[in-house]
Amino acid sequence: MIFFIILGAVFAAVFLLTLFFSMPAFQKNAPASSLGKLSFFDTKGKKHHPNPTFVERIVLPIFRKFLSIFRKFLPRNLVESVSKRLELAGIQDNVKVDVFLGIKFFMPFVFLLALFFISIFFKVPTTLKMILILLVPVSYIFPDYYLKSKTAKRQEGIRKSLPNALDLLTISVEAGLGFDMALYKVAENIKGTLGEEFKRVIKEMEIGLSRKEALRNLTKRTDVTDLNTFILSIIQADIFGISIGKVLRIQAGEMRIKRRQAAEEKGMKAPVKLVFPTILFLLPALMIIVVGPAILSIMDILKVMGQ
Repeated sequence: MIFFIILGAVFAAVFLLTLFFSMPAFQKNAPASSLGKLSFFDTKGKKHHPNPTFVERIVLPIFRKFLSIFRKFLPRNLVESVSKRLELAGIQDNVKVDVFLGIKFFMPFVFLLALFFISIFFKVPTTLKMILILLVPVSYIFPDYYLKSKTAKRQEGIRKSLPNALDLLTISVEAGLGFDMALYKVAENIKGTLGEEFKRVIKEMEIGLSRKEALRNLTKRTDVTDLNTFILSIIQADIFGISIGKVLRIQAGEMRIKRRQAAEEKGMKAPVKLVFPTILFLLPALMIIVVGPAILSIMDILKVMGQ
């Protein structure tokens, strides 16, 4: 009976995690799937998926309905905060808010329930109880940790791509293209999150948003300091009639300097980071090589003296 209770708790946890990671926005093509919301404004034909999986047809609708009811009892500021964090991670769907909050609150409940039944009805080792107790806070913290790491990885990707994107944007504008067309060229040639976000900016301008609004939406979705500075400069240049080409040259130069400084900073941190691996892995092996023969010689001498 204990086995089945533990198995049920593990199954429920695995099911929730599988559901969490099977959502399209949590996969590697998250930016592209987010752009799908604007696809109905495109003149090209859409691709439909006539054979949805069992999870998409049966499990997800039931789970979403249950979570939508659960969401009504949560504070609005909590829902808005989670929605903002999901947006920064590249997950832009209200349903994902329900899924995230549901997993965050129900996974600890599953482990608590398993711990309760095991403690009341069965005699089990203390080690198992400690593991279940430990899994309660871990299961509550894990979704936040995953979201934070996904956001950091996404922002780092934007930060790395930004200098090259600005160089290409500057060259395109100086070659005679307008800013919007130059942005389109950059979106086509820059891969990764930044390219997808630029495509979204273009889509938003195509459906009627002004350049200023589309760029401000970009800052809300990314929250990268360097990108925010660049967008603010473009908006101010557009308002005051300053040459965008000149602004782009200045911004591109600053981005190159920042990238070089960041590389130098990482290079200076490298020796400090190598200290602990050196102590843990290199010194023991070195001590064995240097001291080992001496120890063997001393042991031989002691044996001879003992005879």
